[in-house]
Amino acid sequence: MPFLKLCGAFMLLVVLTGCQPAPEKVNKTIHAENGTYAADISDDGNYSLVSTDETGLLLWPRYATNAKYQWQHNENTVSQIIDVDISADGEVAVAASRKEFSMWDINNGENLGFWQIGSGEIQKLVVSKKGGTVVLGKQDGTQVAFNPASGRRIEFYGHTESINVLDISPNGFYVLSGSNDHSAILWDTRSGQIVHRWPLEGRITQVALHPDGHFAFISDAIDNSIIHSLPDGEIASKLKFIERHKIFSAARFSASGDYLITGSPSRQIAIWDTSTGEELTHWRVDLRDGGRPSNAAVLAVVFDEKQQQVISESSAGLAEWWNIDLTGSKE
Repeated sequence: MPFLKLCGAFMLLVVLTGCQPAPEKVNKTIHAENGTYAADISDDGNYSLVSTDETGLLLWPRYATNAKYQWQHNENTVSQIIDVDISADGEVAVAASRKEFSMWDINNGENLGFWQIGSGEIQKLVVSKKGGTVVLGKQDGTQVAFNPASGRRIEFYGHTESINVLDISPNGFYVLSGSNDHSAILWDTRSGQIVHRWPLEGRITQVALHPDGHFAFISDAIDNSIIHSLPDGEIASKLKFIERHKIFSAARFSASGDYLITGSPSRQIAIWDTSTGEELTHWRVDLRDGGRPSNAAVLAVVFDEKQQQVISESSAGLAEWWNIDLTGSKE
C-alpha cells in the first residue's frame, strides 16, 4: 500500500583511561523538562532535535536557551515519537511514531510532508541530505527506502526480525541496518542489493557509518563491537573493553574517521581509536538535580573535531558540551 501524504499546516565523575586529560564541561542546558525519549544531533553539532511527551518535537541551536522551533508531529492525534533523525547536511529533520512519519525544514521550520504507512509498525528511521531518501525500519524486519519528491519506494527484506538500529550515507545510496536476527547488513537503496552482511552472536544493538564511507561500526548485545573497513568489509579493529554485556545506545564516527564516539544506557560517553579499538577516554553525563531518575541513557553524541568538542543528548532531557583535547592521541 502506498504512503498517504497528508497536506496542510502541521504544525563527572570523570574516569580517565590512558593519559588523556579530563574533559572540561563548557555548557549544560535542559532541552526537555520531563526527559527525552528520542534525540539526534546534527553532524556539525549546530542543532539538536528532541522528542518530548509534553511539547512535541523541539529543535535547539547550539548553546541556545530557547528552542528555535516546536513542531507537532500530528495535530489530529497524540502520537508517541519513537525516533528522530537530522540529515548529514543539517537541512532537514524527520520524526516517526509507529504508524506515521514527518519531515521538516530546519532553516525555515516548514513542514515538508506527513505520511502514514499502510502495514506494519515503524521502529527506526533515517534521512539523507536534503531529505532525498527516507528509510524506515519496521518491527517485522522490513525496510522501506522512500523518495519524498517522486514517491518512489523500494522494500528490502534482508532481515527476518525487528530492525533495532539504522544509519544512512549522506547521499542516501547506502543503509547500514542491525536487527534482532543477529545480523547487520549494508545495502544499496537504489537496487535493494546487499553489499555486505555481517553475522554476530547476539542481537544488534548499535551501528554507525562513517560519512565518507571509510568504516562501518557494528555492536551486539554480547560484547562484540567491531569496526569494519569499507568498501572491502574486512575487520579494521575491535573495541577493547573488560565489561561484560556492554551495550551502546549511541555511536558516531568523527569526520576524519580517526575516532568513534559512543554513548551507553548507563550515562557513559567514550572515545575510541578507530585503527586500534583502544579506548582513549570516558566519562559520564549528568543527572538532573535531585538525581531523579537515578540513571540516564546517552541518546545522541557527536565529536566536533574542528572545535575539539563533544556534544551529547540524554534521556534526562539534558544537552551537555565538553571541550576535550585529543592532540597527540594518534601519534
